[in-house]
Amino acid sequence: MATSTPHLQDMTLVDRQLLTDDTCKLFLQPSEPFAYSGGQYVMLGFNDTELKPFSIAAAHHRDGLIELHIRDHDHTDWMTQLFQLETGATLRVKGPNDQYHLDAETVKAETYNPIILIAGGTGFAPMKAVLDELLALETHPPIEFYWGARTRQDLYDHDVMTELADKHALLRYTPVLSEVQEDGMYFGLVHEQVLADRPDLSGARVLVCGPWPMQEAAKADFIDAGLDEAQFN
Repeated sequence: MATSTPHLQDMTLVDRQLLTDDTCKLFLQPSEPFAYSGGQYVMLGFNDTELKPFSIAAAHHRDGLIELHIRDHDHTDWMTQLFQLETGATLRVKGPNDQYHLDAETVKAETYNPIILIAGGTGFAPMKAVLDELLALETHPPIEFYWGARTRQDLYDHDVMTELADKHALLRYTPVLSEVQEDGMYFGLVHEQVLADRPDLSGARVLVCGPWPMQEAAKADFIDAGLDEAQFN
C-alpha cells in the first residue's frame, strides 16, 4: 500500500447522500489524476485557507471518484455549508496524506496472524478503505472487522458489510452498539468486544479509528492482552 505526495487541486461534488441525520457521503471527481491507498486521508475545504481532514472511505472506484464519509459533530457554519452543497460545487482538496498503513509482510496470507480493523462511528471510513484493498488481494490473512456505533442507524453501511462477510470466508464482521440493545448485535464498547472474542492478542495486527478516548483505551487494554505496541495503529 504505497504512499503518495500530497497535492492541492479542485474536485467537483458529483453526488451527496445523507446517511443519517448528521452523516453524509460525498463523491468527488478530481480535476487531475489522484492516486491513493486505503487508509489515507485528504484535507478538504472551500478555499486554500481553511482545510479540514477527512479519511478516504473506499478503495479506488472504477469511475475515479473519491468517497468521503462525514459526520457533523459540532454544527459549525463551515460544516453546515458543506452539508448544504449542491452537486457541481467545487471544493479544494489536498492529499493524499498518510494515516493507516499495512506493510507487505503483514498481508502475507501464510502468516495466519489476524488483521483486526476496529471502527468507531465514521472511523468506519478509513477501515473500510483498508478492507477494500485487502479483499482485492489474491490471498490475505484472516480479517476481523469490528464497527462500534451508538445505535443501529449509525451503522449506515451495515448491509454492505454483512454482504461482504457472507462473500469472503476469511472476513468476520462484528457490529457493536453502545447505547441501544438490538437483536443480533453485541452491546457495549467495541474494543471490549474485541477482547471478549480474542483475550490473547499476541501476533495480531490492529488498526483502530474512532474518537480519541476510544483509541487510547483500546491501545492500553490491547497491550495488556499481549499485543505488540508496534502492531497497533
